[in-house]
Amino acid sequence: MNRQFKEFVTYKVLENKHGGVNAIDYTDADPDVVKAIEEKHEIKNVCTKMGKDLSDRIDSTVKFLDMRKRKFIELAIVQALDEADKIIGDLFSTDDEWIEKQRTDKEQS
Repeated sequence: MNRQFKEFVTYKVLENKHGGVNAIDYTDADPDVVKAIEEKHEIKNVCTKMGKDLSDRIDSTVKFLDMRKRKFIELAIVQALDEADKIIGDLFSTDDEWIEKQRTDKEQS
């Protein structure tokens, strides 16, 4: 498991268990400030439709952890990508082989 994700979730569970304070998230800021941050950091929106059960599970988990859904999903995606990179690295003999595979796939799409 991604160490950063595990530590963060552990922190949030302990914070919730012991009545800690909620950290400020930039999404609480004025919409113009958020837009400026997004433009400066080239932030993109990643959306997907998902089943109600999974959506409810995410809602329940982030509510318990007292954290933003965006942050939770971001951490989960990073963990999944790290795991995928590890598996890909184990299956491809060199980085060059993986880069060539990505380039070929992109050209074909």
